[in-house]
Amino acid sequence: MSGNDRVSLVQVRGLTKAFGTNQVLKGVDLDVSKGEVVSIIGASGSGKTTLLRCVNVLETYDGGSIQVDGVEVGYAEANGRRRPRRERELARIRADIGMVFQLFNLFPHLTARDNVMLGLCKVRGMGRRQAREVAEQWLARVGLGDKFDSLPIELSGGQQQRVGIARAVAMSPKVLLLDEITSALDPELVGEVLTVVRELAHEGMTMILVTHEMSFARDVSSRVVFMDAGRVAVEGPPREVFSAQAQTNERLRNFLARIELKQV
Repeated sequence: MSGNDRVSLVQVRGLTKAFGTNQVLKGVDLDVSKGEVVSIIGASGSGKTTLLRCVNVLETYDGGSIQVDGVEVGYAEANGRRRPRRERELARIRADIGMVFQLFNLFPHLTARDNVMLGLCKVRGMGRRQAREVAEQWLARVGLGDKFDSLPIELSGGQQQRVGIARAVAMSPKVLLLDEITSALDPELVGEVLTVVRELAHEGMTMILVTHEMSFARDVSSRVVFMDAGRVAVEGPPREVFSAQAQTNERLRNFLARIELKQV
């Protein structure tokens, strides 16, 4: 085991995943240390979102290993054989792996406060008074101190996404996964969401994020991972991955050129 392995909070080894005959992940290796912010970039269909969903066991993985804080997330050993984890086991593991989705996934009949409180009460076993305090603290932190009693339909897309972030981080996860959290937002709302993520990064939250916001990935990430056709093709510090001198990978160079054109 290497030194990097020993300090990895998230460790992915040889990860494979297929949907029918479509092999989406083809042996992905990834290490994320505590406090790191790792941005995953790449074209649609490269496996980015599937990788995140496997880390949170929203998708079962076919082969390889995913460990979070030393615990294999999707499988357990029984009588020397690997078996899929039961739903109760998965619930405990997922409680330590926060996820913020592209389309918010808020409960429409619950207020912002109740959306955040739900996991605290149901999963963490927190009393309602304490859960209410934690929920209100985090909603205030993401700039929604005046929206505790608002239903999702009464909030803008950016506000809904900030509720989603508050809901995830209120659970005190060991790692936070963010899947294209700005792609469903109007351009003028993107900044308010990214500001919250930037603050979490500065506070040391361990994050893995899939994003097409290249300037954000460059400015906030500890490392950038470029996925291509189900594999990690390039990874390194942002200045290296985005540097014209370092773009020796043709697929990465072409991808960044297309992104830059879209942003113009």
